[in-house]
Amino acid sequence: MYLYKRKNTMDMRCAVSVVGFVASLVWCAPAAFAQSASPTAYTEGWQWSVTPYLWGSGFVGQLGIGDRTADVDASFSNILSHLHFAAMGLADARRDKLVAVTDIFYTDLRGQHATPGPLFSSVNPQQKLFILTPEAGYRILDTSTTSVDVVGGIRLWHTSAELQFQSGVLPGVDRQDSRSWVDGIAGVRARQSFPNHWWASAYGDLGAGGSTFTYQIIGTAGLDIGEHYAVVLGYRYLHVDYSKDIFLLDSALKGPLFGFTVRF
Repeated sequence: MYLYKRKNTMDMRCAVSVVGFVASLVWCAPAAFAQSASPTAYTEGWQWSVTPYLWGSGFVGQLGIGDRTADVDASFSNILSHLHFAAMGLADARRDKLVAVTDIFYTDLRGQHATPGPLFSSVNPQQKLFILTPEAGYRILDTSTTSVDVVGGIRLWHTSAELQFQSGVLPGVDRQDSRSWVDGIAGVRARQSFPNHWWASAYGDLGAGGSTFTYQIIGTAGLDIGEHYAVVLGYRYLHVDYSKDIFLLDSALKGPLFGFTVRF
């Protein structure tokens, strides 16, 4: 069984940072835009939108299987050379002040740069990662230009990983395994509209359960194209610390994203 030193201090700092970011969305948005706080006229029925997107998610962190661990670094600059397949999308629904959001993400990375430690000459990591995040919540602020939603839900993880260590001081060894778990999460998202059909949004969440700790921060800017379409650009950071049953995933997925929204 591998030895793993938990970074409690770092996780606490991250938690405080995310809580502060989320709290600022709730408290600062109403004050900053109070002058335009005319209530929104609600339409009957559900309003839907779907956003297929591309996330250039670099993978940085530790991956451990059994008694072997590797430090993996697949940065955004070389992610395409290691990416075999990816699929991702976001669905959003609202009725009056009720909101529902579901995000789905799948990626298959192989051969990214990794450090095996002093006992092996090299290591070839391979990982398939599936993340499903359904959430529901309530719109606590809704004006003609500003909205703030409080949401909660789960984040379902499934990962299948393989570490191929090449011989060095020790003979080569191949470790592979898979894990699934669920984290409960709570978060806040805010959106601000600007002139000429521009808008910006921010989202933050944190949680735990199957993992020790997970958190996420997303910032986006968009341009509406008529009533039914929008182009979206942004940056996303997602961290997880999972260490159970001789399987370790202590890593961050981070990078720019590009999406196209269809409203109906």
